[in-house]
Amino acid sequence: MKKLSILLSALAIVGLSACDDDKTPVANIPETFTLNTPPTAEQYYELTPGGTIEFTCSQPDYGFVAPAIYSMEVSLDKENVQPLASNSPNSAAFTVNDADIATALCVLRGVDSPDNWTDPGYVPVYFRAVAQLTAEGTGLVKSNWVELKNVKGYFAIPTPGFIYLVGDCSEWSMSETETLRNWRLYESDKAIGSKIYSGVFNIPAGKALFRFYTELDGDWDTFSYGPVNNHGGNAVESDGAHNIECAFTDGVFEDGVKETKDNFNFASWTGGEMTIVVDMSNPDAMTVTITEGAHEPVVTDYAYMVGNNGGWAAPEGSNYDDWRLADEGQTGVYTGTFQMPEAFGADADVLYCRFYQTLAGWGPAQWSADASGENVPVSAGVAYPTFPGEGCFQMAGAAGHSVTVTLDSNNNEVTFTIND
Repeated sequence: MKKLSILLSALAIVGLSACDDDKTPVANIPETFTLNTPPTAEQYYELTPGGTIEFTCSQPDYGFVAPAIYSMEVSLDKENVQPLASNSPNSAAFTVNDADIATALCVLRGVDSPDNWTDPGYVPVYFRAVAQLTAEGTGLVKSNWVELKNVKGYFAIPTPGFIYLVGDCSEWSMSETETLRNWRLYESDKAIGSKIYSGVFNIPAGKALFRFYTELDGDWDTFSYGPVNNHGGNAVESDGAHNIECAFTDGVFEDGVKETKDNFNFASWTGGEMTIVVDMSNPDAMTVTITEGAHEPVVTDYAYMVGNNGGWAAPEGSNYDDWRLADEGQTGVYTGTFQMPEAFGADADVLYCRFYQTLAGWGPAQWSADASGENVPVSAGVAYPTFPGEGCFQMAGAAGHSVTVTLDSNNNEVTFTIND
């Protein structure tokens, strides 16, 4: 497959109109702007998770030089459309992620799970550019449609991840069976990608011996996770693994989780339901919490404040564990209170930060100050909008203070509060 680049002529249109004697510019909203069909439009293009498609577009003639905000729309029939975000929304030369296109195509086809996914092969797909003067939609104008005749998508709808509980109570099996499907622990629908898995299981007496598998590859030695601590029990060899005796304290059992073939063994279990939560979000400190009875799991989701507060360490591993905002119960609102360092190095007393949902290395954050990468000065006690991108929130006077941060992912806003 060849990388498809959609190139449109970039027109510099300069104009100025006035509504009164002070020469205040007035936007003349055009009906459309032109998107040219590229010569590569009939080539075959297969979308990939890490791929992008390049676009350039002309600036709509608003009657004066105006920095527009650009995005795209995609459709299979020019009637039903899905929006596509630009990776550089303030530039007329930008890219759109293949993954976003593939997700939009699934939505347009009504595909919401692997069970109803079918591969349609290469199909015509339509794109058009969208420009506006403000995020609220002032000066919104759309281009003509461009048809790419042969685009192949893939199933891209985010779905909850899962792990398996494998043991006496389920099936000592290394293959996907109908029985074993009933012994999965799932991520919450509200925390896809969190690597926090939970489930409620009815475990018979004498059968509460198990460990966890993240994958089933036919090899008992890989993707296997068991207890960290020997809880004072008599560890015995069993098929090359240890059965670690475990017990509840006030109805709750907590332990670490590590890569091992050791088993959790509740020898005195009298039968009934267990609620199990396995947190693998931090590979250096994985945990399990098991509660007697059936409970609605209260799963804590996290967001990470990344910036000079953490010495600009790379957002990966455990580098920002001390800078986590917690969302208990998955309400969509993350909060954290942090003691800021006495100085932020070369930045003196100015905090620079943005917020990542997962720590997977540098790149656009889920909640940044500006999509185009600009830093935005902020004041304490004011809610500021967030955007996917790399722009930092910039708060002077934060050094040496206790600062509470509230990140509302429902409304995409963040508020900084100085407590002392």
